[in-house]
Amino acid sequence: MKKGLLIGLGAALAALAVKRFTRNGAPVGDPVEPRVVDAGQVADYAGMSATTYRVNTARDVLPGGLSAAMSPVFVVWDRSSFAPGGSITIRNLNHGGNPVGGFTVLRTAVLHPDRVQRVEYVRVPLGGPDAISHGQLRFVFESGGIEMEGGDCSVAGEPETIEDIVLSWEAWRPPGTSYSMLKGMDPTFYQLTLRAYSGVQRFIEDALQARDWESYPLQLPGGRAGMIELLKVSLTLGDGAGRYVMSEMLKYTGDAWVKAGPSGEHHGDVSEAWSVLQERLDSAPAPSDDRLEMAGLTGYHTAIRSCASMALYQIDVTTSRLAEQGHAHRGGRAIDMAGITEIPEWMNELAGSNVAGLFLRGHHMIAFVRRYPSSVPGNIPKQLDRAGLLVRENGKPVKSQFTIDGETPWGPAHRLLVR
Repeated sequence: MKKGLLIGLGAALAALAVKRFTRNGAPVGDPVEPRVVDAGQVADYAGMSATTYRVNTARDVLPGGLSAAMSPVFVVWDRSSFAPGGSITIRNLNHGGNPVGGFTVLRTAVLHPDRVQRVEYVRVPLGGPDAISHGQLRFVFESGGIEMEGGDCSVAGEPETIEDIVLSWEAWRPPGTSYSMLKGMDPTFYQLTLRAYSGVQRFIEDALQARDWESYPLQLPGGRAGMIELLKVSLTLGDGAGRYVMSEMLKYTGDAWVKAGPSGEHHGDVSEAWSVLQERLDSAPAPSDDRLEMAGLTGYHTAIRSCASMALYQIDVTTSRLAEQGHAHRGGRAIDMAGITEIPEWMNELAGSNVAGLFLRGHHMIAFVRRYPSSVPGNIPKQLDRAGLLVRENGKPVKSQFTIDGETPWGPAHRLLVR
């Protein structure tokens, strides 16, 4: 680990402690008054009588104040099979919304894991030191690998097709609330959610924030079997985290939520419908592998359970499971990462520290990063390569740089955009 990188990381933490958050160089405006989404509409969506849910990104919240637009991906277990040749139905795939217009569209999709063609670790630099970046996984499918539910059969012209999805762990928070790296050191401040996007939707939303993609194709043990296993592991972890957070939230707000809204006028017996929804939250099969159990581990943490560290955890668990299934992992080393279950006390203290407090605990951070280099998001591609998990050509890891001003994952931007 280079000394300069450690100094840069410390400087970034210090800067974040005193920085006033801005958007596009201007102070963030007054937040929009939140509105709790209607219980009856959500019950319709959860019960599959509606396959699409459209929310106001800046306004709509779930009970407790968490952003409805950031709702986690869920697996519809009674319509899914993880067996070879099976399909998996997921809810809350973010696709077709207008991020500038302020609307998020959550869709229902059927995935065919046997048609996964490629998986990439996508690093998204966030500005500032190279160490600071977002991490997410992109799954690219062959034709017909993703089917959207609930399309408008009256539409003429090109059929709606999606060839890839992005799974991204994020700090679940109220709409309009900026993410703080320091506050994220307190696992009670944000909740952990795995969001699902179509690739084009996520790329557009990142591009609007001047965030490029660095994509690294993964080389997993077992070839396609490894990619399929990673998809299943990722969805199981995300579904479990989302169900746990929602179940905990509804213990305290469910009845009040049902009675507060106007849904009874339009949705009949909403209380009965809502009880069905609560049953669905509890209907997921319990993971047979303790490494996939997320109950009690849904507090987001900047260093232990962050976007990048959770993506790495998915890969780590997958490679371990593949080895247990007989898929040899030759030529690489084990991923050296911190566990996601225990957070050192000194890390929790960072959340409320001033600049002086940051530097007083700096030696702890330096020792931690030296022991677990992958805890720095910018280091993860290097750590994946060290573990033999990246595709290589001519002695170097394959890396693609994508930007809205040049090459995109779907071809040159000037060929895709009408100018």
